[in-house]
Amino acid sequence: MQRNNIINEYCVSSHLKDYFSKEIVTWFSKNKRKLPWRTRISQDNFSYLVFVSEFMLQQTQVKTVIPYFERFVEKWPSLKSLAKANNNEILMFWQGLGYYSRGRNLLKSAKIIASDFNGKIPIKEDELKKLPGIGDYTAAAIRSIAFNKKAVAIDGNVKRVIARFFGLEGVLEKNLSTIYKFAEAICPNSNNRNYTQGVMELGATICKPKKPDCPQCVISKHCIAYNSHRTLSIPLPKKRLKKKKLKCVTYLAIKNNKSVLLIQRKDKSILKDQWELPSTEWNKEQTSEINLNSPIKNTKWKKSEISFSHSFTHIDLFNSIYLSKLNGNSSKLKKTSKSRWINLQNLSSYPLTTMSKKTLEMHNLI
Repeated sequence: MQRNNIINEYCVSSHLKDYFSKEIVTWFSKNKRKLPWRTRISQDNFSYLVFVSEFMLQQTQVKTVIPYFERFVEKWPSLKSLAKANNNEILMFWQGLGYYSRGRNLLKSAKIIASDFNGKIPIKEDELKKLPGIGDYTAAAIRSIAFNKKAVAIDGNVKRVIARFFGLEGVLEKNLSTIYKFAEAICPNSNNRNYTQGVMELGATICKPKKPDCPQCVISKHCIAYNSHRTLSIPLPKKRLKKKKLKCVTYLAIKNNKSVLLIQRKDKSILKDQWELPSTEWNKEQTSEINLNSPIKNTKWKKSEISFSHSFTHIDLFNSIYLSKLNGNSSKLKKTSKSRWINLQNLSSYPLTTMSKKTLEMHNLI
């Protein structure tokens, strides 16, 4: 069968399929990184480690996740122990890891598994996908890696390997349907655990976005991008969106040198349930109505000498800080304020947003 026909028909010859999976699995067995979630003590323990790691690895690099993962499983070594945790504990732990909805969903899923599945992580795809925070990819990764089931788990690394191997030009987002079809066609019927991890590992360590190490790649012999000298143009890089530049004012109120004013977020954003210093809305222009937006009645605010910018995925935010030191008689909150005075000594018990934590640190309050 001609290679072009294989590509056009979205099918893969048995020879190519066997070659791809065999080379990947053999390479992985010899070159896999030592990662904490790959330690296998028992099936229940292993599936739990995979379960936690897949939540943490969503949109986050391995090197960032490792220290958080190790501390997490030390504190909650089993699904049963995790199911007994509360939301505040998880958010406290998750500080710095970002995408806090993952932590909330991990806890919700653990509680459902503990109550509805007798503490056993489900194997069936439909049961996994009913759990909060688990979509197609995470369900497939858990089934494949934790339970060695045939499941096609396609992360960014896998997409890039498939795109290059089959010579799919353009940006990945425009080829997703084709990539999924090839990934399904080339997925082996056995040893899926090592195969899935192997393709991911190859993409992370060899078939890298900018500097692929093609001479060391075990599948380069049949890789269309490599053999046509197009590894740097396949796939094309995604155009980066220009970040919005916004501004806000943060109110740092200190009462009796013992307490600070905080508010708990109750919106549906990724920062839900975290605590933060009161602030204005984020706008292109900084508000001049400092007192109008103040959470405290009849209070004078002094602009801090400290200000900073904080970078989010799509936003660069410039944060101006205004200070007010009060005593017990001059700290009446506005009726519309949902803020609370929190003792400085108790701040370690509150999950703070990164920006508020940074503000407090820069003013030597924590």
